[in-house]
Amino acid sequence: MKKATGLLFLSAFCLLAAEFWQKPYAEWTDKDITKMLTNSPWAKSTGIEISFGGGPPGLGAGPAMGGGGGHGGGPQGQAEGLGGGVPSVAVVARWQSALPVREAEVRRRYGAEAAKSEEAGKVLSEPPETYQIVLSGQAFAFPMGPPDSLKTALGEASFLSSARTGAIKPTQVDVNRGPREVDVLLVFPRSMPFALEDKEVEFATTLGKSKLQYKFKLKDMVVNGKLEM
Repeated sequence: MKKATGLLFLSAFCLLAAEFWQKPYAEWTDKDITKMLTNSPWAKSTGIEISFGGGPPGLGAGPAMGGGGGHGGGPQGQAEGLGGGVPSVAVVARWQSALPVREAEVRRRYGAEAAKSEEAGKVLSEPPETYQIVLSGQAFAFPMGPPDSLKTALGEASFLSSARTGAIKPTQVDVNRGPREVDVLLVFPRSMPFALEDKEVEFATTLGKSKLQYKFKLKDMVVNGKLEM
């Protein structure tokens, strides 16, 4: 009897400890959605120092030095002071092609009706044939200038990599520059798919003078026994 009670307690504890993405996405809260898109195994942020007085040649004002390893920090676009009062802003990188991220986007777009939406179902039932990373943050975190200049710069500076695969360059870069925020979609081929044996995958890029690095632990990106990227 005591053994059965202990097993029931352990089972209940495991259910409570399970991350929200192990539940049906229709049950996710607004807080869950925000966490999935900004601070989760599929989304990391890193802070970069901001300089408003000039950026790389031909691109206008942009970020100064900064960057470093992705650490799943504060919410997207949150500016704050570093040591000595230097302003910084968070830039988020997320796996847009991963099922949990697509579920969060669908849940945010369609609300409680997401599970009943035919269009939402189509989005979730047709996984991308490529790896897709979205880099997003406040507009002033990105170098100014023509979108094509930013596309070219990011296309040359960005890569996905693991110890097994080496660096994989993007085959497509799209820039969506809004009045307050910028989203950059980077598309990578799955010609050499990542696997759990890789243990960690890094996404790296450069914004102005800032080198950004985001490291993703693959064991944390498994849902229902499947690696979701």
